[in-house]
Amino acid sequence: MNTEPLDPGKAQEVAAHLLVLVDAPARGEDETHLLRRLTQVTVLVPGVEEAACSLLGPVGAPGHMAASDDRARRLERLQAQLQEGPCLDVSRGRNGKPLADVPLTHPHSRTRWPRFTSRALTEGFTAVTAVPLVHRDRALGALDLYHQHGGLESSGIGWARLLADATAVGLGHRDLLRDAVNRADQLQNALNSRVVIEQAKGILVERFDCDLKEAFDRLRGHARTNRIKLAELAAQIVASPSDSPPFPRPRPAR
Repeated sequence: MNTEPLDPGKAQEVAAHLLVLVDAPARGEDETHLLRRLTQVTVLVPGVEEAACSLLGPVGAPGHMAASDDRARRLERLQAQLQEGPCLDVSRGRNGKPLADVPLTHPHSRTRWPRFTSRALTEGFTAVTAVPLVHRDRALGALDLYHQHGGLESSGIGWARLLADATAVGLGHRDLLRDAVNRADQLQNALNSRVVIEQAKGILVERFDCDLKEAFDRLRGHARTNRIKLAELAAQIVASPSDSPPFPRPRPAR
């Protein structure tokens, strides 16, 4: 991927943002802020006038979005409303390739995205480039670059793809981190429930002068009969042992 023509000073600035985009979700930056950062950095690429970005929601429709200015924001929202435009085509594509320097004055664009193309031309753009956000072959969304036809060099598209890839990695790390936190919460809840159940069993052992097995059978039987979660019933007993309900002796197994 050729990135040499970018001015050295600007290249250094853009490159510095690559690590920030990768690491942003791990530092607690949410999707909206991350996408806004992406669009703000993308307009540093020569030839890019404005930029916008959208993530796909659960049903494949655009969800979180951000834009570098009001014109790009209007065009991004229009695509979501009309269900047509380069962002959607690239997001839903399977080859992971961008749509590069698509001339909006060409009849094909007017046929492909008639309402979007008309509005983009009205906003002053004659071309659009759409770069997919993909992580581990999973489409996350797309980055749209608004510019003049022929004004965006291939190296600029290369830089945009690097920025999009860095953002996709950051978003992928966010999902992994979120899954890890959810699993940790589930394990902690299960452990807490187990501790409470053991405490409740101890209370029943003392009350009925029985062993742990019979205490658990009484606890479980009462929970089933009254359609109460076992952990909830145990918590009630631990919180107020004297007010807990009676627990009949379980029937002996035949």
